[in-house]
Amino acid sequence: MYTTTERGALNSTDFRIFFKNDLGVPISPMHDIPLYADENNKIVNMVVEIPRWTNAKMEICLKETLNPIKQDVKNGKLRFVANCFPHHGYIWNYGALPQ
Repeated sequence: MYTTTERGALNSTDFRIFFKNDLGVPISPMHDIPLYADENNKIVNMVVEIPRWTNAKMEICLKETLNPIKQDVKNGKLRFVANCFPHHGYIWNYGALPQ
């Protein structure tokens, strides 16, 4: 239903993930994806910002057009999370509910 396009080098301040709808039109993951995938069955959409087993601290950028996902920066440095032995990176998918 939705696809993504990556721009820039992974683990760089230029890296972005942009979303497109089923017609290939660029969309915002926060404003253009409905909360409910199936309201009758109470199934919601989720935008995964950080896939499990990854360390890069990614986030939806609310300050950029189309709200791409980008790596968080603190004090000029890319942010990463530590491993939680015996696992690598986040031990679950981390994200946001749209809308």
